Amino acid sequence: MDKLFFLAIPGLSLREFLLSFRIAKTYAYKMQTDKLVEVNGEYRDFSYILKPGDAVSIDIESFEIGTIETYDYPLAIIYEDEDILIVNKPQGMLVHSDGHDNKTLNNAVAYHYQQEGIKRRVRHCHRLDYETGGLLLYAKHFLAHAFLNDQIEKRSFKKKYYALVTGKMQPESGLIDLKIGRNRHLRNQYMVSHTGKESLTYYQTIKSNEKSSLLDIEIRTGRTHQIRVHFSHLHHPLIGDAIYGTPGQKLMLEAYYMSFIHPRTREIVEFFLPVPDDFWP
Repeated sequence: MDKLFFLAIPGLSLREFLLSFRIAKTYAYKMQTDKLVEVNGEYRDFSYILKPGDAVSIDIESFEIGTIETYDYPLAIIYEDEDILIVNKPQGMLVHSDGHDNKTLNNAVAYHYQQEGIKRRVRHCHRLDYETGGLLLYAKHFLAHAFLNDQIEKRSFKKKYYALVTGKMQPESGLIDLKIGRNRHLRNQYMVSHTGKESLTYYQTIKSNEKSSLLDIEIRTGRTHQIRVHFSHLHHPLIGDAIYGTPGQKLMLEAYYMSFIHPRTREIVEFFLPVPDDFWP
């Protein structure tokens, strides 16, 4: 048995409390029919109105079936609690397996869970490209995953990046509103296309010279290679971008910031990384 414990939100019915995590109604129905939820140690009908101080326990074991191979790798953990895990993903590492490589960040998280005695599925909430480093968020159970994914879909989950691009960026700040779609002629590449999906990229120049510009970037849409495609299209490709620019020692792109509403406290939380030392000459 694997139980989660929550302090109730007074005034909500037990059903409303569970659905506030944005889980599917079928999940709530299963929890009700299988009697997986208790209030103060006793089973209650889902119409029960929660009172101040009520403690809700949920048996999540049947929702957490599914394991992956573990990979003994030293995770750079930025933050962890009973609901979420945030790690600093290294460059040159896949988030999840491509069917061949199991030395991925997910496999490393599986190893961490194993060492901590956590028998849960590994659930990443978003992705970063193989070449991109920075903050990556994991949900440690299906309730947190549903709650966080809802924010991502509604674009209230905020992500920011540091990027070093070629040339002096003009104008120094702005919104790039250009649709992105697959490049039908080049495998695994994307391009600006009027038939593509909406893609919004906000940027602000931190510092610049004639050779390069260090940018603070926020994306509101999570298209594959979005930042790289947008700035390449504007003739300011990212330094080190072997696909859309000029190859270098590394891609100068770092996911440094995220903010979202925490699934337990229901308060906004923020996490930062400093500008990497090698991002400005």
